Parts: sequence; structure tokens; C-alpha cells
Amino acid sequence: MTRIILIILLCPLYLLCQNFKVIDVSGKGVGSVTFSKGSLQTISDNSGKVDLSIFKDIDTIKTSHVAFESYEFTKDQINNNVIVIYKASYKINEVSIRSSIDIENNKTQIIKLNQKKISQSLSKNSSEILEKLTPISVQKSQSGGGSPNIRGFEANRILLIVDGIKLNNAIYRSGHLQNIQSIDYNIIEGMSILHGPSSIFYGSGAIGGGIVIKTIDPEKRNPERVFSQQIEGSSSSVLSHYHSVFHVNNLSLLSSISLKKYGNVKMGRNRVHGYNNWGKCEFATDEEEQLYGEYEQIDATQKAHWNINKRSSMRLNSQFSTTSNINRFDKLNDISDNMPKYKHWYYGPQKRFLQSIQYDLIKESNIMDKLQILLSYQNIEESRHVQLFNNDYMTSRTELVNVLSSRIEVKKKYKYINIKHGGSARYQKVNSSAYLLSEVDLSRGYATTRYPDNGSTSINLSGFLLSEYLYNNLSWFNAVRLDYNKIVLKFSPNNPFIFNSNNLINNNTSLSGSSNLIYSFDKINMLSLSFSKAFRNPNIDDLGKVFSKTEGVVVVPNIDLVSEKIHSFEILYKCKSKSLNAEFSLFYNRLIDAIEKRPYSFNGSDSIIYDGEWMMTIANTNVKNATLKGFNLMTNYLIKQNIELSLSSAFTNAIASDNLPISHIPPISIRGAITHYNKSSSVSLSSVYNGRKNIEDFDVNGVDNLDEATIDGLPAWYIVNLKYIKEINKDLVMSIACENIFDTHYKTFASGISSSGRNFIVNLQAKL
Repeated sequence: MTRIILIILLCPLYLLCQNFKVIDVSGKGVGSVTFSKGSLQTISDNSGKVDLSIFKDIDTIKTSHVAFESYEFTKDQINNNVIVIYKASYKINEVSIRSSIDIENNKTQIIKLNQKKISQSLSKNSSEILEKLTPISVQKSQSGGGSPNIRGFEANRILLIVDGIKLNNAIYRSGHLQNIQSIDYNIIEGMSILHGPSSIFYGSGAIGGGIVIKTIDPEKRNPERVFSQQIEGSSSSVLSHYHSVFHVNNLSLLSSISLKKYGNVKMGRNRVHGYNNWGKCEFATDEEEQLYGEYEQIDATQKAHWNINKRSSMRLNSQFSTTSNINRFDKLNDISDNMPKYKHWYYGPQKRFLQSIQYDLIKESNIMDKLQILLSYQNIEESRHVQLFNNDYMTSRTELVNVLSSRIEVKKKYKYINIKHGGSARYQKVNSSAYLLSEVDLSRGYATTRYPDNGSTSINLSGFLLSEYLYNNLSWFNAVRLDYNKIVLKFSPNNPFIFNSNNLINNNTSLSGSSNLIYSFDKINMLSLSFSKAFRNPNIDDLGKVFSKTEGVVVVPNIDLVSEKIHSFEILYKCKSKSLNAEFSLFYNRLIDAIEKRPYSFNGSDSIIYDGEWMMTIANTNVKNATLKGFNLMTNYLIKQNIELSLSSAFTNAIASDNLPISHIPPISIRGAITHYNKSSSVSLSSVYNGRKNIEDFDVNGVDNLDEATIDGLPAWYIVNLKYIKEINKDLVMSIACENIFDTHYKTFASGISSSGRNFIVNLQAKL
């Protein structure tokens, strides 16, 4: 929801005339602003001029505009007959709770970020948006990494949705994922971070929450051509972007391309934590510079919106992303016998292609108001290339994933009830290959594949029903979903594992539901109570993966996994007034049949030979249960009409039924900022604090990367940032920032690479 802030300064000279002018931050007149008191009403013209002579000097006048929040004042508070309007984009990211059948607009706690706030964050990738604008923790294993953590859930327990399409696929792993980096942040129109289990609405994979991203819709944009470039000092990064929107009759088009070149990241010099050598490595760092961080990325998007007629439309959406090789810093800093353990450890080019077609029909009848059909295809390629330092052979493993999906939704609104129902189908095929490459003669030899070597398939069918009852101040939302999932793992006779059958099958059927009650006491206070029972089906990565992350330990297949289930309860209180926007939520999650890595006996043995080494076997298993609880706090307070204070905090505590710590539980996080703004500029001072995580609170299987922390665990840290934004004119915006002003050395939770030290950023954005 956008807002208006009227800057009205007291003036010793009383109004000499009754003609006033309403202007925005650039000095341009704003028309169609309504001024009213009771039955009296007047409206500003196209130039922003308005005559207030119909009001008395003591009258309390109320303003209203479709793009701005209302405000009340008297005429004697106006200075120089000018009313200055400040756009909502200068406000911090808004938390929006409102009634809608679409989950990303309501239900549990949701953080909503608009395009301008995302642009002003000066992020260099999509995960950094969350790190800079929300209390969400982001893990990084290397330059180019970025794995969001929502309330102690990460990777395949968080659902990633782009333009209504689920990106989570059959090989999304449980550790840390950087797949969000393949989404071009330059064309993100809005981002919603859903807390709590959202599986009911989107299917398997969101028991911890979801990140719903919408890219620019050309049909809703005026024609534009935008070019932006950003330079960062700490990583020597150069980021360039261009997109254009244009219309031809009933056709609207978006064309976009982004070129990104990243360099080595320099860590902070100020080691207030007292660990002088933490993060430094003889073979992977050069003083404060962390080596092997250079890589490039290209993102391209083409969208088309065609209004067939007044009732129906068609959308085409093509997205492509690829990178150069990306080195795994947290592996290249490993040491064995006083020498580097690895000569090479890198991800090959990470490629993502998405093509979708969407049909919308608006037709009011007894059974529907709106019909939507969405078909999509995705092709994903990932590879890993590993060579030990004293070895002449490199092991290369490549995964190809093809995803076909379809969804149909029907919406119908009755007097007090909104209903949405439909179904979806999804088919995935995974091909996994591997080989040994000789450094001497380039000959190829046999290597074990990461996933079943004869391929794997996954089929998912589901149906859902959502309903919302609206009456006066009460909103009651209910949802139910039935989901069937079948996975087939196909091993060749040449694989090193012995199974009863070369084709292993896993079936899971899940029934989930949700109920959410929202009551608005008045226009300011709102209380929400919600309960959900959701799920996550084990995927091919859970069931059939073979890999070694920790020295001497290898993960082996376990076909007997069942779905993770979660019972979630949340209470949310929200207060929104003219000067304060605050919300506080308490949550309690009971994770049942939680999938966690534990020691595992494979074919009667607790060890096998893998990649030429004798290793202990572990596997994903269903532990009895786990409990997660905590709170989230977000506030936004207008100290004065041009000074704003924001504060957010997140805390999660968890324990498994076997009394062992579970992975992915970040320490407490607190973020605060104070922003001053005027007609054409803003300056913001912000700070981030993360608490300590003791060594005994790390998980026992290495997911939290204890080996990348100190001997005592992860130290607490804080940083201070300064940012200045200047609208030079209506077509040119310049942004300058100094992040981590005190050059503090720190690592975010579970990260292998140290975060950036003092970092100067310059960004220019121009409309051509």
C-alpha cells in the first residue's frame, strides 16, 4: 500500500491567498488530489493547483488520492502555499496484510518488496535483496552463493516461485542452494516473502515458507527504455542492465538483458571478534582478498502480453540465465598435510531456461468469474568438477533436468465468499552422468554419478480448494490440498551399489489443510490466528543422491523416506497508523518425520569405498520429529514527516526428538535504519546485528559448516552502512553507498566465504 507524507512547515506569514499547489518530490504538480471536509470537496487540476477557499482556516482538511495515503491538516499549517508530496517508494519495505484469495497477498506474515525499494537496495544479486531489506539470513559458500533461510528452513524446504511457476525441481538439495541467483533482480517488479507453510497453496516444498517473485508485466507499464550500471569496490564488480517496454495495438512486449562480471571479494580488516586468522588461508587468500571468486553471468528475458479481446488475454514468458564456471571457495580453502586438498573444485556453467504460456479468461457465470491456465517448460543444467591436489584425474558430474508442468485455476466470488479451486500436474526427468578426466592424456574413465545413472523420473498430481469468508471486520480463510507423488530411480547394472531391483520406486500421498482467522478491531489494529498442516515430499536428491561433503563421510541412497509433515501455529498482531506500521508474530512449528542426515547402514555395512576413499555412510532418514519456535518483529515509525525509523528482528529455536541440534537454525538477527528524505534525495544510515552461535548448537553432520567457523562457533557481528540517493532529474537517478563502514570482518551463518569488508557502490539508472 502506498503512502503520502505531506511536509507542512509553520510559517509566520499567514496565507495571503487561497490558491495552493500540490507537487511531488521532483517539483512536478500532482493532479486529482481530493481535499474534503464533510460534504465540502475540491480537487487539484492537472498542474497541481487547487483553490481551498471553500474551507475555513480552522477546518481540518482531509486529502485522498489513489496513489497516496490520506492526511489531515489545517490551512494555517501550510507554508508558502505549497504542499509537497513524498512517494511511498521512499518508505522502507512494506509489510502488507490484506484480504485476498491469493496467498501472496495475505494469510500469515508476509514481507512485500516493490521494484523501487529493490532497485534502491543496490544489491548485486537476488539473494542480496533479502539480506539487505529483510531479517532473513543468507548463507554463502562462495562468490555467487546465496541461500536464504526463513525461520530455520532453507534450500528445498523453501519454495521459489517466479511468475506463478515453481522453480523447485527434483534435485533441489537440503543443504544450501544458490538457484535464486539465476533470477535477474533488475526485472523483479515485486517480491513477497511468505512465512509459514505454504505447501497448501503451491504444493510440496514450502514447509518453511516461500519466495514469490513477479517480474515486470509489460501490459501494466508505460513504454520505457531503462539502462543501469553499478560498480562495487570490494568485489571489483561491474553490473550492466537494459530493458525496454513497448506496445503495438493489443500487444505489449518486454525485452531485457543483464551482464554481470564479479571479482574476488575482499574481507574486512577490523577483527573485533579476536580471531586474527579466521577466514584467512595460505592458499585461498591474499591478505584480505579471497581468491577464486571471479565469474560472469548473463540473464535474458522476453515477455509478451496479448489482449485477445476485452475478456481474454495470453502471456508468453521466456527466461534464460547462464554463468561461467564458479569456484567453490569453501572447498578450495581446505588443507590436507599442509597443502591444498583440491587443485580444482568448481561448478560448471549453471544454465536455466524457462518458457511458459498463460491464458486468462474473465467470464462471469454461475460457476466462475475467472479462469487461468498456465503451461510451462524448464530446462536446467548443473555440473560439478573436482580434482584433488595430488591427483592427475578430475571427476566431472553433470545433471540435466527437464520439467513439464501445468496448472488450471478457477476463481468465483459470491456475496461473502471467495473461492479458488483447480489442479496441477508436473513431470520431471533427471539425467545424471559422470566421468574421470585424465590431466595427462585427456582420456576419460568411469566415475560414479551423483544421481541414479540410468535416469530418474518424478510425477506429481494435485488438486486444491481455497475459500475465504468476508464479513465486516472478519476474514476466515481455509484451504485443502490433495497431492500424489511418484519417483522412480533407475540404476544400471554397472553402478557400485547392490539393490534388490535396478528400478526403485517411492510413492507418497499427502493431504494438507490450513485455516486462518483475521479480525480487524478498527482501522489501526488487526489480529490473525492461523493453523496449517503442510508437507514436503522427498525428491530425487533426498532419495538417490551419492556425494561426499565432509571428509571421510559419504551420503548414500535411502528409498524408504516418507514425506515431511509440519503442524504450524502462528499468532500475528499488526498496528498501522499514520506514523507507525508495526507487526509482531509468534510461531510454533512441529516438524514430523523430518528428513535429516544420520548414520546409515548400507547393505549391512557402515562404510563403503567412494572416489577411492574408505568412507562412513550416512543417509537422509526420517527422524521422529523436530520443534521450531520463535518470533518476528517489524516496525516502521515516522519520527517526523521526513525522518523515518525502521527496525526488524527474527529469532528461531529448534531441537530434534533425538536431542541433537538440527541444521539451518540461524542466530538472532536485528536490523535497523534511519532515513531522511526531501524532494529529490534521501540519505539512510543502517545497521545489522547477528548474534553468536555456540559450537554445541551446530548440527552434527556438517550442514552448518562448523569447519568454516571458529573453534568456539560463530562470533556475533554488526555492521553499519550509509546510502545516498539523488534524483538528478526525472530520468536520471544516482546512488552512492558505503557498506560496512568500519571494515568489520564477519561471516554470515553457515557461510564458507567471509562477507565483504568496506564496500563503496556507485549506481546510475537512466530512462532513455
